[in-house]
Amino acid sequence: MPTRNALAHRVARQAPAAGARWRRRTAEAEPRLVPPVARRRSLARGLGLALGGLLALCAAWTLGAGQSSLAGQLSEGCSDVEACRQLEAEAARREQTCWIGCGRSQAEHRLARSLRYRAEERSAVREHYRQREDAERSEQQQQLARRAADERRERAAELARAEREQRERLELERLRQDRIDRRIAEERQRRVSYLALLAPAARAARLERCHARKAGCDVLVLDLIEAAPEAEEKRELVALNEKLLSGAVRAAPSAEHGREPAARASSAGATPPSS
Repeated sequence: MPTRNALAHRVARQAPAAGARWRRRTAEAEPRLVPPVARRRSLARGLGLALGGLLALCAAWTLGAGQSSLAGQLSEGCSDVEACRQLEAEAARREQTCWIGCGRSQAEHRLARSLRYRAEERSAVREHYRQREDAERSEQQQQLARRAADERRERAAELARAEREQRERLELERLRQDRIDRRIAEERQRRVSYLALLAPAARAARLERCHARKAGCDVLVLDLIEAAPEAEEKRELVALNEKLLSGAVRAAPSAEHGREPAARASSAGATPPSS
């Protein structure tokens, strides 16, 4: 084991060498003069690094803002298929341009795809219900059209039936009126035939009795005029009728009783109808 004196002697020998090395290092560390061109280059390099860092910060801020905007849109959701497709396209573009830490972009892409799937499902469901409603509406319109056509046909049939019944009633009325007219004509013809068998005095007596009863004698006058064979007698009957109408001639009951037997004698064997 070395003694204290030996250690001191060793330190003393090593001290000059350590001092020399310290002096050399100090001399080497003295500042050297830097030329102006190198100083400009270093300054430009520093400015470039600072500008690059600033641009990187701006890009990172823009990317973060875009991602936050896309995340907000995804959180709000989309009800339209086209809007969901635009969100999915934006999320896919961000996922493709991502280099590092793309888990969020991938999750946003998956979320956008799921939103688009749900929007397409909702659109398909709405389209299905719309087509079903259109089919039901078309069926209802067809039913209404068929019902309206049936109603029109029924109304047309009713109108045709009413017109046919009206024609039948008119035809029956015409036939009935024809029978009545024919019967009246036949009765008048029988009366005229009977009056034609009477003598002129008997026909004049009938006209006087009719005016004496103050009954309507127009039909009798026409029958008498038609039954008279001669034009002279026709004129006499017309004149007598005018006189009787004006009240110039008053038939006496005795004259009537005197004429009736003569009239009956002239028309013996004939049964006079009611005048």
